[in-house]
Amino acid sequence: MIGILFNEKDVASKNIAEYIIKQYGFEERQDGAFISGNIKVVKSEKDLIYADFVDNLGLEIAYMLSKHVSAAGISSITTHATGNWNGEAKLGGKPYELSIAAPVEMLSILRSAANTRLSEMGLQITYEATHHGPLLKTPSLFVEIGGNEQAVGNKEYAALLGDALMREIDMEKEYGRVVIGIGGTHYPDRFSKLAKERGFAFAHIMPRYALESEGSNLFMLEQAAERSRLKPEAGLIDWHSFNSTERQKILKKLEDIGLDYISTQNL
Repeated sequence: MIGILFNEKDVASKNIAEYIIKQYGFEERQDGAFISGNIKVVKSEKDLIYADFVDNLGLEIAYMLSKHVSAAGISSITTHATGNWNGEAKLGGKPYELSIAAPVEMLSILRSAANTRLSEMGLQITYEATHHGPLLKTPSLFVEIGGNEQAVGNKEYAALLGDALMREIDMEKEYGRVVIGIGGTHYPDRFSKLAKERGFAFAHIMPRYALESEGSNLFMLEQAAERSRLKPEAGLIDWHSFNSTERQKILKKLEDIGLDYISTQNL
């Protein structure tokens, strides 16, 4: 069973879910879930970043619908895996723990959303780096609308993203290499472009800011390689994010865990 999770207190989450339920003929069951074929829409009383209960639902994969908050205020559609690269877990999950990523599904969401009027309307369609909770063993991904108040509450955006999501669930998944992203910013533009244009399917993305002093948390790359619905083949490094010493440490860690590397300077 494929799960779509929403939180009624989150207006973007609620708008997308309500559109899907109505437009795609979901029927409410006694337990409060909505069912259509092999897809279940589930309402969460908790903020989804704390929805650890998802592992008890017996789902094949969980799509988490959410608003997106951005200091820059740029209207956007985003998708990302969950987990904490560092010793803090202020927004759910656990310190130094990553969830199971869904790289092909995240790539398909980016491509499906990019093929709607959302792009023409000026929304940025992008990955975010792996961040926040919940910590899940069920493969999962966040699918978000936001950046500013207008975008969060926009029902047309919600409908277009709802269509893109349902199309993605149904579509034949096409992708190139499955990779871990290493470097870049919280909104890794190069990685998003490489995904949409060349089919790289990113599992976890470890941004430059998440690297601890002297790379002391590079051990997390082993988790990133293991905790993915499909095993990554390589670490794709945003080469200019790091100095030469940092690069050497990253390359050594990738070698230790048996992954090739790809540099953005060669793409």
